[in-house]
Amino acid sequence: MRRTEIDFTQGKITGKIIKFILPIIGAYLIQQAYSSADLIFAGQKLGNHAAAAIGASNLIVVLAIGLCGGLSVGTGIMFSKAYGAKDKDAQRRIGSVVLMLSLFFGGALAVAGVIFSKPILILMQTPEEILDLATRYIQVYFPCLVPMMLFNMTAGILRGKGNSTVPMIFQTIAGGMNVVLDALFIAAWPDGIVGVAVASIISQGFAAVCTYLYFARTERKEWAKEEAEGTLGKVDEEDVPLTNRALVGKIFSLGLPVGFQSMLVTLSNIFIQANINLLGVDSISAFTAYFKVELFMYYPIMSLGQAALFMVGQNLGAKTYDRIRPSLAACIKIGVPLVLAIGTVMFFFGGYAYAVFNPKPEVISEGMKILHVTAFPYCIYVVLEVLSNAIRSYGKTKTAMVVSLINYAAARAGLLALYRALGILNISWVASVFPITWVSATITFYVIWRRIRDRHKAEMDEQQPVVKLREVSGKTKRV
Repeated sequence: MRRTEIDFTQGKITGKIIKFILPIIGAYLIQQAYSSADLIFAGQKLGNHAAAAIGASNLIVVLAIGLCGGLSVGTGIMFSKAYGAKDKDAQRRIGSVVLMLSLFFGGALAVAGVIFSKPILILMQTPEEILDLATRYIQVYFPCLVPMMLFNMTAGILRGKGNSTVPMIFQTIAGGMNVVLDALFIAAWPDGIVGVAVASIISQGFAAVCTYLYFARTERKEWAKEEAEGTLGKVDEEDVPLTNRALVGKIFSLGLPVGFQSMLVTLSNIFIQANINLLGVDSISAFTAYFKVELFMYYPIMSLGQAALFMVGQNLGAKTYDRIRPSLAACIKIGVPLVLAIGTVMFFFGGYAYAVFNPKPEVISEGMKILHVTAFPYCIYVVLEVLSNAIRSYGKTKTAMVVSLINYAAARAGLLALYRALGILNISWVASVFPITWVSATITFYVIWRRIRDRHKAEMDEQQPVVKLREVSGKTKRV
């Protein structure tokens, strides 16, 4: 087995988790860095209108990316189970479906974005002076969804087999390309803002093609080797269907709830932003900077959530069920102290981080009020993310979606409406909706996880006597 792959179905757990999450954290940081490059170059080279146009179209882009990201989760869940079961035929079929799905579904989203971008921007009350700029940018940018979807889904496949390093490598190279092309195209392209969008397409296309070719090449080698050695396994058909049509249906069944959850939570944030806007410019700037500062805590948590997702998937596929609970416990034991340590630093010294994004003393003061509410409770998010992804790996993505929407969208909206009615709405009270809903969501996910785990254990116990009877009669067929 290549060193880039991690088999979570055997061996020590903690070391493998750390090895797996470090490249993912790096990939998140790199993605954040070069996703900001468009805005930085546009603002510095093309002026405030161009930067505002990119910012105005950001919500539409985030919604589309969220939907694509959800499908990549569905693909990763299936692939991790096939990998755990050592079913190379199922892995190859998933890989071929990923390519087809990225081209057709990603293409359909791109076309829809080109056609409906201007009406949506108008509906969002985009200022007239930047409407045409925003429309041109997003109409050129949206074809980027095809390579973006291919990269995310292939990266999900590779992470499903424990390989988080290769996607990070290609993403790093693509990020560098994006920065260089931004500088070149803004200077040389007749319409600078279109040049920024084209730079994104080229760099993302590079990452997508290289990542998929790596996957296809390694899969062919592994198939030939394992077929010769006779080590091929078989995943349950319920987890990975046999036909391409059923495979696509399964990806949508698992992935769309995750994508819709991402989209709806993003839309619900508009309501939170509306309440923030009532507090004045300094509070708006403080929350804008906070959403950058919190990434130092957020990315480790997201990485541990990815680890939980694929560890559970691999062990379900391999039927090594006794490793699932210790794997989740290890994720929590790594994450809680780590995030608590980062939160402590932010609680006392977060002002220095704020100063990087906005040096205005009033903004830093308001920003520290947010951190004083959220920094320590952020460690609760570790448990939440690990449990929710474990539930998704069991195929309960719709359940996870409903819980998230109730807690992140409905509960937060209700709390903010209550604060306004009581006349206590200020920056600290707005910040409090985050830890309150983290706690409520974590409790809910824990109850659901216990039920899923106990039900699954009961099902396995019911099957065990049947296996023993067949062994006694000389038959070893698995039931």
